[in-house]
Amino acid sequence: MELFLIGLGAGLVFFIIAVINNLRLRRKHKKEILRIKSIVTQKMDLESDSYTRLRDENAELKRQNENLRITARTLAQKPHRKEVARLQVYQRAIEIMSLRAPGFSPAWQTALSESEAEYEKVYTGLEPLVRKVVPSKLIDLFDSTPRSIPELEDDSERD
Repeated sequence: MELFLIGLGAGLVFFIIAVINNLRLRRKHKKEILRIKSIVTQKMDLESDSYTRLRDENAELKRQNENLRITARTLAQKPHRKEVARLQVYQRAIEIMSLRAPGFSPAWQTALSESEAEYEKVYTGLEPLVRKVVPSKLIDLFDSTPRSIPELEDDSERD
């Protein structure tokens, strides 16, 4: 019976050592699991924050892009101030010339109407296609409208 008790005691000692070792390993694994959980939680929080920040930044950039697109379209439709000022200067010069030079106004009105008609021809109809395909020298040869100003011809006949 002594051998049985010695064997039982030795078995209990090994059992207690194994249980203590098991508890120690469980505690160690629980600490490791908690540490890994905290790392994963921190990583997820950081990724969530960065994702939220990127989403907000993306939304802000889209809003700025839309605002810039609208601004660009608006500015493209508005005449520039320098051009408006230059047109006002030209208008004033035309008014002054109409008052000072009596022959200027009818000649100006004729030239203006011819210019407007030519502008309409150039940008609408068949003529733009013809001007692109056929060289301009050939068009000038077959053009039936005279390109000279009658007042200049009268001055050259007097000389």
